[in-house]
Amino acid sequence: MEEFWNMRGINLFSNLSSEQIEEVLKLAPPTSYRKGEFIFLAGDAADALYILQLGTVKVSYIALNGDEKVLNIFRPGDIFGELFLGKYRHRIGEAQALDDVIVFKMCEETFLSLTQRLPQVALNFIRHLADSQRETLARTHALMRADARYRLAGVLLSMTRRYCCTDSDWFELPGSVTQEDIANMAGLNRSTVSSLINELRRDGILGGAGRSLHINRYAIEALLEDVGLEVLE
Repeated sequence: MEEFWNMRGINLFSNLSSEQIEEVLKLAPPTSYRKGEFIFLAGDAADALYILQLGTVKVSYIALNGDEKVLNIFRPGDIFGELFLGKYRHRIGEAQALDDVIVFKMCEETFLSLTQRLPQVALNFIRHLADSQRETLARTHALMRADARYRLAGVLLSMTRRYCCTDSDWFELPGSVTQEDIANMAGLNRSTVSSLINELRRDGILGGAGRSLHINRYAIEALLEDVGLEVLE
């Protein structure tokens, strides 16, 4: 029942009883993917949402010239692929496992039936979409800055806010997330991001060495607030 206890921390199922969560688990059996495998591809039918239970997943858009644009990176407890309830019925991006992952896949029909039986799930889903939009707007605000330092800081804050524990100033970015991924999300080149990371390490805002990256969430918030950029709290 390890999956059951991990599910209790997922916002989509907040305020549900143990019996209700067990009911949900029966409707969305876990599926495993190995590092590098694709969970869905652009053009696939958008008819399900995914709940990440283990590992890291990257969702990207591939431009016509073949360039990859990383849209988001997801960690355990995140929901992704949920934009299937509107008029667009096909995936515009692809989801790839950055390490070995386990996801719960819930098809559209099952999800809609679940929201009818458990209205709390529908309310939680609306809150999830509202929070996701706010995070996207805050990150977009930072990306509109011409200064690469603040664009990078906005991306790092977005990831830190979602994944950092509440009892520590510091958060270690998963090793499966590369500087190339971060550069892609910030709209910068790899060498610029590497240089800025070293600069922010000297300023005490970032820590770690080499591929190990530690982020001081309060220091990076202060950096953005000083130039009037949006933060989430």
